[in-house]
Amino acid sequence: MPEEQVFEPAPWHELYWRAFEALRYDRQYGAFGGEAPISYQAISIYAADHGIGGEDILLFRRFITAIDREWLEHVAAEQKRKPK
Repeated sequence: MPEEQVFEPAPWHELYWRAFEALRYDRQYGAFGGEAPISYQAISIYAADHGIGGEDILLFRRFITAIDREWLEHVAAEQKRKPK
C-alpha cells in the first residue's frame, strides 16, 4: 500500500482558503438536499472587493472552483453514506 501523502500548505494558499470559507455558503441548496457550485457572481464580487482583478481573477476563479469541486464531491460521498 503506498504511503499517504501529507498536504503541507504554502503561505500563498491562505488567500484561497480564506476566500473559500467566506464563499462556501454562498450557493444554492436543493429542496431535497444537494449543493450547487459557488456562483461566478459570488466569486467575482469577492475578488473585486478584495482587489483581485485583471488576469489574476482567472487564476482566483480556477482555484476557488477547484476547491469547491472537491468540497462538493466530499458532500456527495457523505450523503451516499448516510442511512436513508
